[in-house]
Amino acid sequence: MAEQGQPANYPLRQQSAEGQFSVRGLPPRVHLDRVYMNGLHTLLPFWITNDTAHELVVELETTGALKVQEQNANWSAVGAAQREAYVDVAPAVADGEVTMACSATIQREYSEVFNQLGGIASVRLAAHETAELVLLFVVDAADADGGDGQRYEYETFRGHVQVRAGADTYVVTLRASACRTVLEMDPPTSRIYVDDCVTGRTYERVLRVRNASAIGLDWTMTVVETTDSVSLSSLQLLDSDMQPLSGGHLGARSDTQVLVRYTAQAAGEFLCRFLVENSNDPANARYWVFRARASQRQKPRRVELLSDADISFGDCTSGVWYSRDIRFKNVSDTAVVMRFRVEGNTAGLTMKSAVRADGTDPGASDVPALAEALTPRRASLADDGGSEGLAATDDIASEGGSAELSSRATAADDGAAGGSGAGGEAGRRLAARGRAVHGHKAALFDELLIKAGAVRTMTLALMGNPISGASVSAGQFARQSFTLFCEASTATGAQPTPTPTPPGMAAERSAERLSVPCTANMCTPFVRVTPALLEFGSVDVGTLKSLWLRVENLAQVEATVQCKLDSKVITCTRVPITIAPLQSASVRVDIYPRRINARYRKQIIVRNMHNRHNDNVVEVRSIHVDRRRVAYHNLFYHTLVPNNEQNFVDFGAVPLNTRSLRRVNLHNVCRCPLSIEVAADAADAGAFAAYVRVRLRDSAGRLTDAARHVARRLPLLERQAAMHSNIERFKERTAGEAEARPPGSPSPPHRARAALALASGDDRLALPPDMFIDKSIERGHVCLSPFVRTRHKSTLPPSLAYLDVAPAASNAAGSTSDYKHVVRIREHRDADSHPAGALLLTLPRAEAGATPDTGGDDEAVAGVIGRAEQILDEIIDRLDMVPQTLFASPEAEDAYVRRQVDLHKYIDLLEESGYLRPARRVRLAALGTEPIIVMLRPAGAADRAGQRFDGNLYFRLVDRPGDLATYADKAHGTAFGSTDQLPVRRFLVQASLLHSELEIGQKSINVGNMQVDEPSRKYLVVQNRSETPLMYAIRKTGSIASGDIRFADNRYGVVRGFDSRKVGFVFTPSLNGVYNEQISIANVLNAHGSKRAALKAVVRRPTKFYIQSLHLDFGEVEAGRRPSGDAQVLAIKNMTAKARRLVVRPQAAGGGDAGATLEARFPADVAAQAARLVDRETEEKIEALEQKLKIAVRKNRAEKVDKYRAKLGKLRSGGEQAAAQAAQAQVRRLADDRQLEVELAAGGEASIAVVVEASAGGRSGSALRGALVVHEAKDTDNVKVVELTARLKGQERSSRQTGS
Repeated sequence: MAEQGQPANYPLRQQSAEGQFSVRGLPPRVHLDRVYMNGLHTLLPFWITNDTAHELVVELETTGALKVQEQNANWSAVGAAQREAYVDVAPAVADGEVTMACSATIQREYSEVFNQLGGIASVRLAAHETAELVLLFVVDAADADGGDGQRYEYETFRGHVQVRAGADTYVVTLRASACRTVLEMDPPTSRIYVDDCVTGRTYERVLRVRNASAIGLDWTMTVVETTDSVSLSSLQLLDSDMQPLSGGHLGARSDTQVLVRYTAQAAGEFLCRFLVENSNDPANARYWVFRARASQRQKPRRVELLSDADISFGDCTSGVWYSRDIRFKNVSDTAVVMRFRVEGNTAGLTMKSAVRADGTDPGASDVPALAEALTPRRASLADDGGSEGLAATDDIASEGGSAELSSRATAADDGAAGGSGAGGEAGRRLAARGRAVHGHKAALFDELLIKAGAVRTMTLALMGNPISGASVSAGQFARQSFTLFCEASTATGAQPTPTPTPPGMAAERSAERLSVPCTANMCTPFVRVTPALLEFGSVDVGTLKSLWLRVENLAQVEATVQCKLDSKVITCTRVPITIAPLQSASVRVDIYPRRINARYRKQIIVRNMHNRHNDNVVEVRSIHVDRRRVAYHNLFYHTLVPNNEQNFVDFGAVPLNTRSLRRVNLHNVCRCPLSIEVAADAADAGAFAAYVRVRLRDSAGRLTDAARHVARRLPLLERQAAMHSNIERFKERTAGEAEARPPGSPSPPHRARAALALASGDDRLALPPDMFIDKSIERGHVCLSPFVRTRHKSTLPPSLAYLDVAPAASNAAGSTSDYKHVVRIREHRDADSHPAGALLLTLPRAEAGATPDTGGDDEAVAGVIGRAEQILDEIIDRLDMVPQTLFASPEAEDAYVRRQVDLHKYIDLLEESGYLRPARRVRLAALGTEPIIVMLRPAGAADRAGQRFDGNLYFRLVDRPGDLATYADKAHGTAFGSTDQLPVRRFLVQASLLHSELEIGQKSINVGNMQVDEPSRKYLVVQNRSETPLMYAIRKTGSIASGDIRFADNRYGVVRGFDSRKVGFVFTPSLNGVYNEQISIANVLNAHGSKRAALKAVVRRPTKFYIQSLHLDFGEVEAGRRPSGDAQVLAIKNMTAKARRLVVRPQAAGGGDAGATLEARFPADVAAQAARLVDRETEEKIEALEQKLKIAVRKNRAEKVDKYRAKLGKLRSGGEQAAAQAAQAQVRRLADDRQLEVELAAGGEASIAVVVEASAGGRSGSALRGALVVHEAKDTDNVKVVELTARLKGQERSSRQTGS
């Protein structure tokens, strides 16, 4: 038992190793549980007793967040009764660890000033003296071993206390479990508004106080401000038991309900502000506001709020736009003008608003599609209801301040702007002030016109302004709450429907207010870059050296940084880097000197993309030396990328398994020719290579054989390749026009030619207007080319030998006024003969004044080589490794992707044709320039994404530059003797690897059973599983069956990172049978990542006639050879556009339960009796509806009256139509008198009366079955069977009925 006035840990006594002293209250292993991390310092008292007869000096050593004090004013102020309950001790566990928990109620009374005083290192004890000491646990989140600070879970802290007296020691191992307490409120806006309430009535709202942490907390609620202290009694705060509530205790992860009950006592506005405070953390406080506006009478509302009454922007990053949509509906009979203003804590916020001009809700991809209100990048949306940080406090100071929306423009919809009647004049006036921005259907406004009954969507956007790093809340979430007040008034010029207005109501109806509380947790990202100085030291020319920068994100939100520098020798990644909260990233900085520099200085700016005040500058210093004479290469030639001298080429971001091209120009600075050997080296074999272009002429000015080969090969490869950009678009458009045109009408040639224009606006790859005059070439899938191809009727020879130039015939390929010569590629060398299989390549007309040369092929070959150069320039300039994602229209997106697909295919053509040859030895003319094409194609799996690619190009001088040898000898004191003495020059090739991954939502699309020409709408889901935007191309097999699949749009497109897109298509089968067609979805940036989807269906012939019911039940029938039972009607309809002749005949049934059979018979007046049956059923329905109509008229139910009258009209008109159609149908009996022949006109109907006969011998109640067969007179294969059923009457019952 503990002594009187001592804590519960007092009896825990342990002796030291040698017994010189003993320790009470601190076992060797202690678990300090339920420690609060909100500034509550835990004090644990313990006692040391000197067990010897002499004086003892006891030394104390602590680690971690522990320290020992001999006197603590906080503990001294605790009374004896409180000390007994201060420590809660649990029994020791198996490993001897004792769990203790200190009272948080007593700790809240502590003053932190006394706890911050320094500790002691030793204590002097007299013989048998006991000293009371206090162990302080000052917790810091940085000392935690684990836990989740964002979810406010328990975190573990460790420390040791060593008590030593000479060689005698006692060690205490302490483990503490600490947790932050966080108080949250729901709704997160912490605002309750009661607009337009009526005096004398009671209104109730629900508010919830929630503990978001894993440890319990105490909370209190107090009034801090009110506009009327007298009216404060009308506001009650009640708990779930309807008892007054002002605070309490909340367990871990629990919440409590606060019922706010308000009774309006007087007209006017009432405002009351409350403070909800976490008792364990004074910094964790929440303000909530109650605001009411009362009037004497109930007023009908003009505008209703269809969206959420409370808007939460969630966790937001400063410098980024966030938006939310607010929907209003005008429920009055006049046009209404909405005016907006913002009140509350808007410090540091920039807010703008917009409304869609078409009045529709914006989609997820358009959020927020504002112009001046939003940045060019797509605004990101945070999660609603995001958690608040530790320092997230509500900074509301006053409700009096207001922030007007920054724009003064007004938008109105088209109907309001141009309409007449109510609100027409006001609509035109407001629309004149509205404006569209950058092609988006949005406009900025502070007034909004809503027509009667219309629904409008308003987009409210906000952006937090970055704060300085010296601010207390820098890098932490700060909660800001404000209110959007919406006032609705009748539009000027509107003519409302006259309604009686009570006296005194005119002023009250002048304006109506809606209050929308809003909240946002704003955080400014801050980063720290270390080291601030990169000292490379001495770096040899031609040697690569690397150092690393560490970028730390000090904020609770993601930070995006980007490195900016202007240097020819320093490289680092230029792509934006996203760093997770409280994490870090490393950036590699490479230096590759080109020449000697004893004092090289450069700066790297690490930009914080969302907080430019936090830009960091890193200084780079190095000394460039040339111990191996690599810099001598600069005396002979320079490497230019593209026109700047540098010794590396950076490809930027390159997806895996995708080829990218860069041009490196070698410029000879000598007056004599040079020869340079080029070799590529990389860690991945075949990852990149160097190419040179084919030479058109040799040193003597003659055409080279390689150029002739390219001139023969390239046009053929272009023709054979599946170049589809404009060809497929031409076929799709012409096919669509053919379906829309009436049969037999000719297709206008100018429309077909117009369909071939490139949507991109660049005419370098544009087709001539008469490309598709020859339909055989169109069927050959011709590629993009500047040549007009026509071919004679005979086939083209498989092998071609040379080019020939001859004047173009006027009728060779349409009009040739814009072309000069036709190049014929022939198999024979007879220049006078013209084989039938010649392929004509029409070259563009030469400029004015040029002399035509028809005797040679120089101009033709030069034209093909010039075309190849244009294609190469287009590939280098326009081929995108990271696709763009913003397009003006779907057509522009389609054209962009098609163009990218073509550029990728043209790389194969240039390489296969021999225009690009591997670079082994490059010959540079005097003062000349020769480009080297570096092709990079990194291969590998997805795990290589995010890595750096490093390769090398090696240049070696082969020929001795004689005109510089003398200068070099004098300048450097040594003779070159031979260029082999010069070292090999290394040229760096770098890239950042990305991964593009495509997935489809459904690999098998089963349509099921369908008929020929029956359309079915399906869709493919293209999913992007990577961060890089995805370019996809959907292709069909080209078979006859693939023509039944038609994509309306989005066949070629771009999908944003980690996004998906639905691509719809229409399947209309033209043939019957089993359908299994493959659809290929290609990943343009990763050919290995293409997918296939199978479209399956069972297509049947369309039905030619329809039977209304395939089952006829005749009830009870009598046995015997005479018709019995009720007659039934067999309704048949012709489903085709031509007359049909059908045969109706009975089919022998398998009998019933006891062998009885059921056979169908047709009455003599089969058509007339069927008409009477149909008329009788219709009359019964009409009588029933007339009775219902009378009841509805008597009860004054206008909607039901209209509905019943419409049904009666349909029944009566339907009976007349049935009679008319029955009159057109002809029913004849065949020779055996047991079959009918029915002739139906196109779309005609016929009704046939059917009776049945049952054979004798069956038991009473036996089930009888029979059948009728209906088929066309000339087609007995496709039959429809109508099942006949009946039950047999008993024999005795039948005889009694006959006798009576």
